Amino acid sequence: MPRRRKAPYVTLKKYKDGRAPTWVIRDGQLTRGTGCHEADAVGAEKALARYIAKKHDPKKALTTSDVNSIRIVDVIMLEAQHINKRKIDQTYKNQLLSAIARIGDWFKDYTIGNLTADLQERYAEERVLQPSAHRDLKLLQAAINRCVKKTKGGIQPKFSATLPDAPKSRIRYLTRDEAAAMLWAAWRERKKTKLSTSKGRHTLRHIARYILIGIYTGSRNGDICNASLVPAIDRGYVDLERGIFKRKPDNKEATSKRQPTIPLPPRLLAHMRRWARVGVSNHSVIEFMGKRVRRIHDGWETVVERAGLATEEKERKVLRHTLRHTAITWYLTPDRRTGKKVDIETVSLYCGVSVETIRKTYRHETPETFTELLEVSKL
Repeated sequence: MPRRRKAPYVTLKKYKDGRAPTWVIRDGQLTRGTGCHEADAVGAEKALARYIAKKHDPKKALTTSDVNSIRIVDVIMLEAQHINKRKIDQTYKNQLLSAIARIGDWFKDYTIGNLTADLQERYAEERVLQPSAHRDLKLLQAAINRCVKKTKGGIQPKFSATLPDAPKSRIRYLTRDEAAAMLWAAWRERKKTKLSTSKGRHTLRHIARYILIGIYTGSRNGDICNASLVPAIDRGYVDLERGIFKRKPDNKEATSKRQPTIPLPPRLLAHMRRWARVGVSNHSVIEFMGKRVRRIHDGWETVVERAGLATEEKERKVLRHTLRHTAITWYLTPDRRTGKKVDIETVSLYCGVSVETIRKTYRHETPETFTELLEVSKL
């Protein structure tokens, strides 16, 4: 049986005459230069992508009636085209393209018919991080089914990937004392320079504002950092006059990650109006030294450590997403003074999380859920 031809790839070519090594493209017996030196591996990969795109039209694969013969490389190229057309956040789009390129590189020598359970399990083992392997194979599964749906063969049985165990949901949330500790840690943190005799300037107060928004609204990291005080087609918008937080940008298509428009809690709205009045929020809700903060990253670990919440125990780590868990959990918990609580449907609509997820992940974390039952129980 003849060996299956390899897909084009880049390799480093060394010269006997002393010239510096360069990257070249190998395609069967053909060798083509990329013009990239040894240190420019990224440029070589881009040259390979241009070569493949010029040489091969993946849409030709859709004319076959034998879907098992379609190469994974074609599936990946079609999926990349699909992702590029989607109206989604550019950062998220880049993450998808990076993931799909990684998957395509690993499966480049295979066809859909070659995707046995053993092969997929080997991919998951080599990927090391099981949550990442689970997401990758789910992405491959969606790409294959999207491709097969467009083929000449018409309706085909759906491809189901052999998935490793799904990552467990992180259900860590903050108590009110822990939340207060984090707010004070972010508010008080100072950075002192060697030449200064003062206490130093505050460097993490923007994280304190970020924490407040996360706890009050249960919004995701991207929605908080993307919130603008000036209407923009590619960003969320906080209307301080009406007290409305529009999470989803106008140019973004709706996804499973819901981004409902919500009224802001009165206390949070008062904070936001004050931030705008004193000039710490001018164009964006979260700013640092007058500039938009696109992502809370630097300083987060410092705040967690200063608050006394740092830990090596994975399940107890305080992440940015912990603020969302905290908001949802607090809303589901009866008020200590009035005993009032928010029903699941309202929390679902406000925080942009499905009722099914709340029932599965959050309800059992709040013992007060069963208070009414215990009060009327005759057992």
